[in-house]
Amino acid sequence: MQKLVYLSNSRDYTEQGNINENKYFTNVNKLLAEGWKVSHLTHDVLEIDSSQNPAQKESFVAFVLLEKEDDE
Repeated sequence: MQKLVYLSNSRDYTEQGNINENKYFTNVNKLLAEGWKVSHLTHDVLEIDSSQNPAQKESFVAFVLLEKEDDE
């Protein structure tokens, strides 16, 4: 069985806290704890136009393909 999971994390210089508490990362971490394995990862960092939002510096986006043996 396979699942495609989307990750996104916009970061700025003033952001505090644990990155693993991001709503996308907590979902992936939960699936990994349930036995899913990463089979492929496609990612990119998108530059943000600082004139539109000067605090936001970059946005990480990824598609993660997870696999797990079918329970039979």
